[in-house]
Amino acid sequence: MGASASKIKFRESLTSLISRDVSPDDAEFWDELWKIPSSADEVFELLTPDNARRLRDERFDNLATLFTQATAQLCQIVETPYTIYFDQALNCVRVLTRVLPFLLEKGDLGDGDPNVEALCWSDHVDGSVTTASKKSRRNDDDDDEEDDSQEPLALLVVHAAMHMLFLPQFTCEFYEEDEDENDSDDDDDSDVSFDEEDDIDEDDLMDKKRAAKVDKEAQAEAGLGKPRRTRKGVRLIPHPAGIVWAPGVGFTNDGKCSIGNESSKYRRPRNNKSKTVHNPEAAYTRKYDKNRIEVLRLLLATCSDPLFSPADEYNPLASRWMSVAVAADAPNAPCLFYSLLNTVISYDPSNSSFGGVPYSSTLASDSHVKLVDLSAQVLCVLLDCGLPGDPLPVENQYGEPVVAISEAQKGGFNIFRALLARISDGKDLNTLYRGFVRLLRHTFESKNTLLPSSQSKLECYQEILILLWKTLEENPLFLDFILTRCDVCELLVPICYLMYTSRQDASKIGLVHLCTFILLKLSGERSFGVSLNRPFRTKLPCDLPLFSGSHADLVSITLHKMIVNGSYRLVPLYSCFLTVVCNISPYWRSMSLVSSVKLVNLFELFSSPKFLYSGEKAYKHLALLLEIFNNIIQYQYNGNQHLVYAIVRRKDVFGRLACLTLPKAVQQCSKAFPAHLQPEYDADAAEQVAALSIQDVDESGNPIQSADSREDKSSKRADNPAKSWDSNEETGVSVGSSVGGVKERFTPSESWLAELRSSLPLETVNRLLQHLVPVVDDMCERQNGVVDETEILEVFKDITMVGLLPVPHAIVIRKYQPNQYTSIWFTAFMWGVVFLRCQHPPIFDLECIQLFQVS
Repeated sequence: MGASASKIKFRESLTSLISRDVSPDDAEFWDELWKIPSSADEVFELLTPDNARRLRDERFDNLATLFTQATAQLCQIVETPYTIYFDQALNCVRVLTRVLPFLLEKGDLGDGDPNVEALCWSDHVDGSVTTASKKSRRNDDDDDEEDDSQEPLALLVVHAAMHMLFLPQFTCEFYEEDEDENDSDDDDDSDVSFDEEDDIDEDDLMDKKRAAKVDKEAQAEAGLGKPRRTRKGVRLIPHPAGIVWAPGVGFTNDGKCSIGNESSKYRRPRNNKSKTVHNPEAAYTRKYDKNRIEVLRLLLATCSDPLFSPADEYNPLASRWMSVAVAADAPNAPCLFYSLLNTVISYDPSNSSFGGVPYSSTLASDSHVKLVDLSAQVLCVLLDCGLPGDPLPVENQYGEPVVAISEAQKGGFNIFRALLARISDGKDLNTLYRGFVRLLRHTFESKNTLLPSSQSKLECYQEILILLWKTLEENPLFLDFILTRCDVCELLVPICYLMYTSRQDASKIGLVHLCTFILLKLSGERSFGVSLNRPFRTKLPCDLPLFSGSHADLVSITLHKMIVNGSYRLVPLYSCFLTVVCNISPYWRSMSLVSSVKLVNLFELFSSPKFLYSGEKAYKHLALLLEIFNNIIQYQYNGNQHLVYAIVRRKDVFGRLACLTLPKAVQQCSKAFPAHLQPEYDADAAEQVAALSIQDVDESGNPIQSADSREDKSSKRADNPAKSWDSNEETGVSVGSSVGGVKERFTPSESWLAELRSSLPLETVNRLLQHLVPVVDDMCERQNGVVDETEILEVFKDITMVGLLPVPHAIVIRKYQPNQYTSIWFTAFMWGVVFLRCQHPPIFDLECIQLFQVS
């Protein structure tokens, strides 16, 4: 049958399904439907959203038979994977991928249709799974089919998809099960044997022992301690290891798995009759990429019901579909986790085809690029539901990482989050870090080439940032590793670049939010601030102001630009921007001239009537800037003469603020905001995001709770802050909504003025000015007003402020504080990215999406 003829035949079959009732016993019709050659594009083109909804609403019995038979065929191919039926299985995968989102529109997170509930989640289906299986191509009489008929169809289709991602000759190479790997974890202690180091070079052995010692010390510092032993648990080792798709975390380039065996003196007993044979030539083949893409789309479709839940009602534990996919008994879950993760982090977009030859990406197949994109999206989705993983190490008697049965049986358990949290080996953490750095740096390195557009762009950089965020949140060892054993500046540069280039793009507001929270998370650690003193010499393909300084200057200049030249939708992040700079300021050894001038300019901007009177809490921005200045003056005075000089030059700005009276404040407010004019800048919205996301701690990590912050946080929570975040659009997708109605105009009062004076720490700057302004005036008078700037800087270097400044204040670090509102925002942003990136073919239709707004 030719391509055009098969397309016509497929259209006729779909028309019949929509226009008339087709009996489940019409074997000729159903067999012909599944055997018609079709591509994913044809299925999505012919089964339009309108037709899919008509089929669901008007011919539900036909849809039920279609769904049931397709699921039965997938279960059958999993049981008996014969290659001659793979094309038929792919047809089932494509049809299920198309119809599942329309079923989920009426699912329990959507409108809640009882027919959909009965079809997907009934414990005893009507036997059509068994009937379909018996009428399928092989007529097998396995008892397993009878057992499957007792399982909900939703569970069957999710498990079938996870099985098919590791189906021999379909999505991976053929493999044989190791008998000894199937032993249960509650065997007798007699089965435990001591590890014998054979055929291992002595130097390699010493290196492994040193690395293991460093890893244990890092775990101890992170408070994880020694592994807890359990006799029975859910194993976290991929089995069989040879089916993982790519090298990287836990896997060497020749296909060997290094998870769980390196540091243990015990080993699971070997069975010489059945032994895994590693074939370096066959390891990590890409010839199954197209099939993997098809099945990953199906898995993504099965997990898409959060799309149909309003953001303010979304519950990360409510999705039964996702609960099945992330449960402890999900088929091949460890293999899938490491396959998805390694497919992403091992990808090198600069060398993805023909050895990095310029423009070769236009000639090469894009199947692997699509697989990388989908792998990142599916992994993000699987890591987004359920409860956080427990990073505390637990092992069975063989030294293999496991999750205790009691933990795995808890509601909300997510095996993928557990796997991510338990990555602890130094080599694996380094592999993970290098992968993130390589991928994110490609966003600007691909534009720094001599030949324009000679390297392919990395399209999935937003998914990479989401994965980076998930890893920082889930795995405490990863955060400590990149701050103490890596150059974190390699991650910082692409993050600043993406923020800088996206600041005015309405479609990238969500991206800027994500980058901001990553910086906020990192800046809460002292090691990050110290690391930023490394010189910055990278050339970025953007209009970044020229400066000679450190990576701290890069952060400061980038965030200054976000405020003075960014979209108005970034207003809610202003306090977060300043908090990042404030966190790193006590460790900033030498601020460049450009950074110094820009920070003082920001102080002048936020002290202007337009900003100062835009909201009751607008002065909080000034308080943060003053804290930045105080930190540098008190702790890093030597080496920061540029900032000191910039403050001296703008002494009038500080003087006006110190001498502010209520009549003057009322006059300035009336002049800045006449009766008919409403403030464009909502300072209180900016404070709202910061109050929810930040917790004050001292340098030792002990919480600091002031009465001011307690009042702020309680008042913001009472106002339902989930709805107060500004729009975060991603090419027509907006996450959250802004507060409705007209805000009451702010008018200065005596209580407000008293609160402003008590909140602004002006004493350090005032004493600095009292001592240095006369010095500068005297120099100008002696030289008739002609004084070179370098002379003043040299004088400032020789002046000591010891005994002239107040007693140094305690350093306050503001850490990112997870909460349900930011979690909902991340979920909505993630699904917005997935929705827009899954338009070829269009897996999801925008009509019924409620998690975010689609314009």
